[in-house]
Amino acid sequence: MNTVTAINKYIETNRDTVKTEYRQKFHMMPPVGWMNDPNGLIYYQGKYHLFYQYNPFDSRPGTMIWGHFVSGDLIKYSDAGAAIVPETEHVSIFSGGATEYDGKLVTVYTEHYENGQEKREEIYSSESKTGTVFFGRKKIFDNTDLPENLSRTDFRDPYPVKVNGKYYVLVGGKDVNLNRGVIVVLGGETLDKLEYKFTIGPFYGLGDMGECPSYGRVDGKDVIIASGCRVPSSGNSYKNENSSVFIVGDLDFENGRMDVDYIREIDKGDCFYAPQIINGTDETIMIGWQEMWGKPYPTQNMGHGWVGAFSIPRKLSISAGQLLQNPVSSLEKYCAPCQGRGIPKTADIRLEFSGTGCFTIEGDNGNVVIGCADGKIYLDTLLSNNQNGCIRYTDDTYNACTVRILLDVSGIEVFVDGGREVISSRIYIDGNFTCKTDGGVRVSGIKKVEI
Repeated sequence: MNTVTAINKYIETNRDTVKTEYRQKFHMMPPVGWMNDPNGLIYYQGKYHLFYQYNPFDSRPGTMIWGHFVSGDLIKYSDAGAAIVPETEHVSIFSGGATEYDGKLVTVYTEHYENGQEKREEIYSSESKTGTVFFGRKKIFDNTDLPENLSRTDFRDPYPVKVNGKYYVLVGGKDVNLNRGVIVVLGGETLDKLEYKFTIGPFYGLGDMGECPSYGRVDGKDVIIASGCRVPSSGNSYKNENSSVFIVGDLDFENGRMDVDYIREIDKGDCFYAPQIINGTDETIMIGWQEMWGKPYPTQNMGHGWVGAFSIPRKLSISAGQLLQNPVSSLEKYCAPCQGRGIPKTADIRLEFSGTGCFTIEGDNGNVVIGCADGKIYLDTLLSNNQNGCIRYTDDTYNACTVRILLDVSGIEVFVDGGREVISSRIYIDGNFTCKTDGGVRVSGIKKVEI
């Protein structure tokens, strides 16, 4: 098995081999190889520690480990290399979360064993005094303690929280009798040994397997964010292979129930999955994977040596009963007024729509359009050279609204009406960018983002 030291040596030797033309500037990306889910997001000892699913040896998934970023403000970051690696053959370190426990950073994660037809997923923990070197691998739950209707092999992505002095761990699961996704809640007085407590769901938005649950309090409400596998498309929702949802309501950990106010898809685009809430902060901030399963990955197909990015960290808030998501405020200090003609490839763009019109960003080999048709805001990436373009619309209709666009070389995130809805995608357009407007849209500001 590769050790942390050997993997970090490989990363340092090969990080300069990646092609950089589509590398983003203010979104976190792997130095080399493949990345997917954010893992173990936590504020610890004055820094954000941001782990992720990582295969440094290929731009495809493989034997997975945890990679590691460190940041002071969630925008500018440093790569901290490999963090947690398998100790036995046929094992990957799948997703999980982190918390501060007894003065240490404790990660709780999935050990995924797969060898031929044999597969199992079990919950382990490791700890660190510094947030970088992890030790003390320990199995903290026995899958045989699950009720018979819950899968003991599809059981992954634990997220730990402390509520009223007790520890709870949310885990993605499956009701095998119903073939429906659920969230399993474990608990204990400590994190050393957990017991089964209760199940949340099933819900339509969790498909046939729940994944990547996490928990936070937002303006007096309990919010679970979770992902679902193979959620059937329904109207304007769940158009990707997998999807992610907000579950908003009142969660009673002690009595094992959740009264749900509403469930809503988080992002209407084709490149957002497996979001997680950062533990250890007063604000509720979420980061997702700026990609999606079941689609082409251009940087992989073009041999660029890397795939994947984090979304911009998004602060969650509630206004007039609506859950809003907006870029963290620390981004503002990196924004400056544009100089000269054209449009920067790293930009914070503000638009005002009045029921119609479109804003087009053009390059040498394609374009991307943000528009409004019949009151619905849309993102059109059909001509963005991304090998899998699409048009995605908001759910709601707007007579007039503001739109904020974060453009970062090969990533685009569209925040509608103060974060009421978001549409994210990836674009691969060469050359310098220009822009034009048509119809009832006004550009109220374009700033360059400089890191």
